[in-house]
Amino acid sequence: MAMLPYSAAGKALLSCLLLMLVSSMVYCMDGSEPEQIHLSFGNTTTEVVVVWSTVAEVRTANSVTSPTVRYGSDADHLAKIVPCESWQFTEGNPDGVKWLYRARMKDLTPGSSYFYQVVSGTASSKVFAFSVPKLLEEAYPFQVVMFGDMGKVGGSPTMPHLYGEARSGDNAAMIHVGDMAYDLQTNGGTRGDDFMRLLENASAYIPYMTCPGNHEIQFNFSHYRNRFSMPTADGSPSNDKLWWSLDIGSAHFVSYDTEVYFARPDLIEAQLEFLHTDLAKASSPEQRKKVPWIVVFGHRPMYCSNIDGDDCTTPESKVRAGLESVFNKYGVDFIIEGHEHSYERLWPVYNETVTQYNYINPKAPVHVISGQAGCNEHEGVCVNPIKSAKGKWSAFSSWKPGMYGYGKLKFFNATHAQWSQIFDINSMTEDSSMIVQHNHGPF
Repeated sequence: MAMLPYSAAGKALLSCLLLMLVSSMVYCMDGSEPEQIHLSFGNTTTEVVVVWSTVAEVRTANSVTSPTVRYGSDADHLAKIVPCESWQFTEGNPDGVKWLYRARMKDLTPGSSYFYQVVSGTASSKVFAFSVPKLLEEAYPFQVVMFGDMGKVGGSPTMPHLYGEARSGDNAAMIHVGDMAYDLQTNGGTRGDDFMRLLENASAYIPYMTCPGNHEIQFNFSHYRNRFSMPTADGSPSNDKLWWSLDIGSAHFVSYDTEVYFARPDLIEAQLEFLHTDLAKASSPEQRKKVPWIVVFGHRPMYCSNIDGDDCTTPESKVRAGLESVFNKYGVDFIIEGHEHSYERLWPVYNETVTQYNYINPKAPVHVISGQAGCNEHEGVCVNPIKSAKGKWSAFSSWKPGMYGYGKLKFFNATHAQWSQIFDINSMTEDSSMIVQHNHGPF
């Protein structure tokens, strides 16, 4: 039987009814629906930040419909309520979702699990869950997922793996080492919205920590500054100092901004001052006894075997000249990088000299390039070929077009940590190495 035509209003009503049947959210669409929900750590791991977006403004001044986050240890009894701050995001975002919100869940109990729900006007999200890492030596063993260069399209093979990793209970955090969505600002900002909607299936369950890459440069990093909340002294969207540090378990993580050497030279000295101050404290003998491991991560590598002419392929690498001596001085254990859409693990190296061909008590940092999560520059497969090892410092490298993957960094105790690179296609381990360090401290 032929269907009778129906009005636009009828179509809208039918759409809303269908949405109510299939959606995890309890509302009809009026623009207040919270979306793109993602977590990050605040200034400690006992503070977890929730960021989300709405199409329409949900006023924070109205005590009845003001957006909040409700949370607690019982999914059926979210007794704690925290307010949020909100702002409008317009710079470089003409067609994207413009209203963003941030709420902070503080004084969480280490080693505990929590449930939370975003309440936004007449709409509510589903109830999500997350776990708070244990502190110091009680955290062992613990693990973080790390990867760089993941797009909305190219990252499709990696996304389902991240969903599983985020909900497995095996990981304390998920760290994206620059280059998101390809690009967040594409199509007037709608590419960034689509990417964050896809990512929500992971990032709403585990802190999603970031550093900027070259694909975040546009509009003075406006999409990066507005969409992500990292543990900086000034966490406002206007903050231009895109570096931070945080202890996760018994490891000190430092996010640094390689793009100051290419797009923001006026901030080079400010970042160096931060790094010296932060790492001097983190590498002191007293602090190393409590938090022995130091992991730094930034987008562009200092070394690489790729043949694409990028900064890491040249003897005059700006990133290496600016940062390598700093990280060596303070005894950084791992330097995790992306940018090259390939995978490469290096022997301990400093000033282009390999200190040893093993990982027993390394006398220089161990670099890992994990930029295989799924780039899609120009809507195609990214090509950053490796023909052979460029230097004696290259221990293992892999470049296979369309073969994507991500990394895991696991800390077993104060002396043993393991890096593993995972293939998306079969979830098998492509490469793995144990690093043993009994002498944490300056090299």
